[in-house]
Amino acid sequence: MQAVVPVRGAVPYGARVALLFVLALSTVIVHLNQNPALRDAEELIGDLRAGVVTKVVYDGSWPAYGSMTWSRGPLSWSQARFDQPGDVWDPVTTRLIPEALERRQEAFMARVRAAAGPSVEIVRTDGGRGFRGLPVFTGSPAYGRWWQPFAPVAVAAEVLAWLLMLTRRDHRYASRPAWMWMFLTGGSFLYVLLEPYPLWRGRPYEVLPPRARIDGTGGFLLAVAVMLGLGLATA
Repeated sequence: MQAVVPVRGAVPYGARVALLFVLALSTVIVHLNQNPALRDAEELIGDLRAGVVTKVVYDGSWPAYGSMTWSRGPLSWSQARFDQPGDVWDPVTTRLIPEALERRQEAFMARVRAAAGPSVEIVRTDGGRGFRGLPVFTGSPAYGRWWQPFAPVAVAAEVLAWLLMLTRRDHRYASRPAWMWMFLTGGSFLYVLLEPYPLWRGRPYEVLPPRARIDGTGGFLLAVAVMLGLGLATA
């Protein structure tokens, strides 16, 4: 028995290609730069003086919390080890002391600016605070390190892929439960590539040969295998 891909409700080919490109790029950015190598903050000064730093990104609340990262290239980042200073917190109320934080942060950033060349980009982030202080979801911090405007584009593409997966019924390669597990490990770009027909096929609505779909258990096992593989690769 042959399987026929339905014509109705199909996503235009060009839209799928564009969505696939964004998802594939975001997957590469996240997996290569989700967890930058931890180094002492003083090493940033040395790298700046050596002229190998291209960009510095620090959270507005660092070093009380948040992070400071710096780059030697688009996908080569380091992160300062977190060493929370005690003098920025009130010992009685345990509340943050903004003035003390500002003094400590500005003292270090003055050294950073003095050591940085004119081509070094220094970016202060707001820790996920958006318009008028309202929190916004910008996805992985790796997006902002690479290129800040890409963050909302990547998040929107991921949400769109989830909506397609949850609302379509003509899945051919895997069932919806299987895709849900695989989406948790970056499988969204595979979904756009394969469902409901492979993107490389020139005639998307031709009769396709039947195939056995991956069920929820298979999708779970594949997701676990991918997570273990990524863990070993980054260890």
